[in-house]
Amino acid sequence: MIDDYKRKIKIEKFFQDGANIKIGNPSDHIAYAEFVRYFKDRETITRHDLVIGINFTYGWMPTIFEFQSDQFSEAVVILNKTKDGILPTSTELELLRGLFNNSLVGTSKLLHFVNPNLVAIWDSRVYRYLNGNEPHGYRIGNIESFLDYLMFCTYLTKQEGYDKIHSSIEDKIGYKISKLRSAELIMYTYGGTEKSR
Repeated sequence: MIDDYKRKIKIEKFFQDGANIKIGNPSDHIAYAEFVRYFKDRETITRHDLVIGINFTYGWMPTIFEFQSDQFSEAVVILNKTKDGILPTSTELELLRGLFNNSLVGTSKLLHFVNPNLVAIWDSRVYRYLNGNEPHGYRIGNIESFLDYLMFCTYLTKQEGYDKIHSSIEDKIGYKISKLRSAELIMYTYGGTEKSR
């Protein structure tokens, strides 16, 4: 899948999109910085933090949140490993998704807030940017596609000239963000439907 992304998304076009990005809703950026700070300020993530974190994460989503399992202690271990720089495995992502409303999108957002240098947000607009088709549930919920997306984001951020794009986006937002966040913002901005853009 990562080779598909490399074929579909030309570096020149991605950089052009990054250079032309217009930053949207200021409220999103105010909230984003606080969400990241919440987990940065925690030495160890507890069940308490997990419950608070997933609920503020769902403030960014159009669906109502419900826990779908009782695997809190296992999820806390995974979140702490993520905070320490260890990317969750497919099995661990499945467990988190199962707890967090069966949503890989919600899971990716929470993991990003826990460690924005390790995990990029995955959602329907990002999927549409990468694939050029509609992000039906089985597509957006595919864990292997999500893991390939993370590898692709890392690949993009290591391209010569990306630092300039990244700095330009930080200047427009007005605060420091991870390179994975700036890559995702480019895809999010240009991956909406024509109406939403």
